[in-house]
Amino acid sequence: MFNEKLAKSLFLIVLLISLLIPIYFYEQLPERIASHFNFRNEADGWMNKSSYLFLHYGLIFFFVAIFSGLGYLMPRFPASLINIPNKNYWLNDKRKNFTFTAIRALLFYLNSLCLLLFIVIDYLVYKANISGTNKLWSFSWFIIVAFLIATGYLTIKLIIFFNNKENQTGEE
Repeated sequence: MFNEKLAKSLFLIVLLISLLIPIYFYEQLPERIASHFNFRNEADGWMNKSSYLFLHYGLIFFFVAIFSGLGYLMPRFPASLINIPNKNYWLNDKRKNFTFTAIRALLFYLNSLCLLLFIVIDYLVYKANISGTNKLWSFSWFIIVAFLIATGYLTIKLIIFFNNKENQTGEE
């Protein structure tokens, strides 16, 4: 179902890309860059490029800390704070480790999706600023829709997975 090793590997690759892309584009950017765009994809907010870089890395750190922290701290939470279908079944002693491994994998996938969203949006912002048009791609809203669909898919997959009381660990 949720392969933690694959999820973590994907996350590390996406994290590395999200850390390197701003470095690649930094020298090409003007000192003052468009950082906010209206519904017509036209720039309506500006900041200096070093502040934008600080914001980029701050958001990455925030999301990595939240998702990774939750994944590794959740097993220490009392069961009353964990909301999954069939909680008593999945959090019993026989299935608890398996359950938290699956949740950690899901959180790695969700973190990867968030970082991918940042990568694509930042790429569009960099291109708009480097080209001098200060206008985003016309179909930039497609990116948000794709992100929401992917997040919805993972959420539905999680709900279906934990609604199934079949023994997923091979134990009876």
